[in-house]
Amino acid sequence: MPGMMMVASISCSAKLRLGCASPRALPCLLRSSVSRRICLRVRAESPIIEEVAGRRINAPVFNRTRWAYHQNTGRYIRHLSSIFKSVTFRNLQGPLSVLSLVSCLVVLYRTLLELGILPLDVFEGVRFTDVPFQLTSFALSLLLVFRTDASYSRWCAAMDAWGTLRNSASQLVRKAAAWVDSPAALQRLVRWVGAFPLCLMVELRHDQGDPEMEVAIRKELREVLRPHEVEQVVASGPYYHQFCLSVLTALVEAAQLGESREATMLDDVHGFNEAASECEKIMRFPIPLTYTRHTSRFMLIYLAALPLALYDSCDWAAVPVTLVIAFLLLGIEDIGVQIEEPFSILPLPAVCADLRVTAQRAIAQRAMVRCLADPDACKFDPEDLDRNMRRTGDVNSSEALDTIAAANVINMVVGGPGGGSGDGAGEALSTKSFSPVSTNRA
Repeated sequence: MPGMMMVASISCSAKLRLGCASPRALPCLLRSSVSRRICLRVRAESPIIEEVAGRRINAPVFNRTRWAYHQNTGRYIRHLSSIFKSVTFRNLQGPLSVLSLVSCLVVLYRTLLELGILPLDVFEGVRFTDVPFQLTSFALSLLLVFRTDASYSRWCAAMDAWGTLRNSASQLVRKAAAWVDSPAALQRLVRWVGAFPLCLMVELRHDQGDPEMEVAIRKELREVLRPHEVEQVVASGPYYHQFCLSVLTALVEAAQLGESREATMLDDVHGFNEAASECEKIMRFPIPLTYTRHTSRFMLIYLAALPLALYDSCDWAAVPVTLVIAFLLLGIEDIGVQIEEPFSILPLPAVCADLRVTAQRAIAQRAMVRCLADPDACKFDPEDLDRNMRRTGDVNSSEALDTIAAANVINMVVGGPGGGSGDGAGEALSTKSFSPVSTNRA
């Protein structure tokens, strides 16, 4: 058990160093040993707690371990025990309080009538029954189904848009790594590829003209772009992502790759614009407001009248029964309203960070990729690499991974971004992993 705990701790620390989670997302580290083990196993990478408009949003980025935790049958106990801490319950505290008050007044009125304290019965001769609720329950079901289905479709469309953006960015960087020879031009392209999704995220989470928008854009871009580039982006507002698109287009054209290669890279840049257009459409045009308003009115009238039908069979229990039913029905409607605008809930910072890391990794591995594609231009003998990895006995061991990292660094520093010079002379490398070889091989 101690050994397993040590492995879990090391794994958790490694994942944190990779930026998969923030230490603030691990409050369970302060709890008991059992909770701490669960934290190390499950919450090292997710959920990611974000603060949006003053609210802390649980935006999980799932992996294999997180899926196992999510599918575990213990979820029923976990979810039931956290019902009063849920976002849905906090959102519904207002309407649930009003319905609770209405239920108490109805029950109190009926009780006082039965005790003879009230001399006048306003509803004298009226028999309360559940028939009206039976006749209208199907309509309420249709309203809720349409609401959740339409909102979930918008959620999926937003995910598809960001998936298109990620794929287009990966393809653009991969082609640039293979075709662009200038290291400076390549680094500029990677910076602006990383800046585009950040600008789009800030625009989707802030209103135009909001003073906090400029603060947010500076905060997000200062780790990606150079100071003078950040100032140029800020000056181009409020449509920052369009400025990034213009810069990316200019960088592709400045690379002078030829008509065919330039056209295919511009198609990838066009994918950026398509993703942004889809996101703007989702953000600006909600589900018809008349439908949302009518659903809310229908549910409130339905639930406010429910105690009248429940009192004869439930007596004072009509109050908690009404509250439970109200929470279940209003919760469905509230979830639909929340996911109707998905950008404040989706883990967009994690998507942007993953996109940026993927682009940087593609550039960092360019020398190794070229070496594997053309061993004659390599600064070391690939056969020595194979022998070294076979000697370790495990290609995933730390020594083998260090070997690959050393090869990458050596080719980038000595051979340059383009691999070997190919002039027949070559340079001797003296390391424990590689033998000195010439780049001109017979």
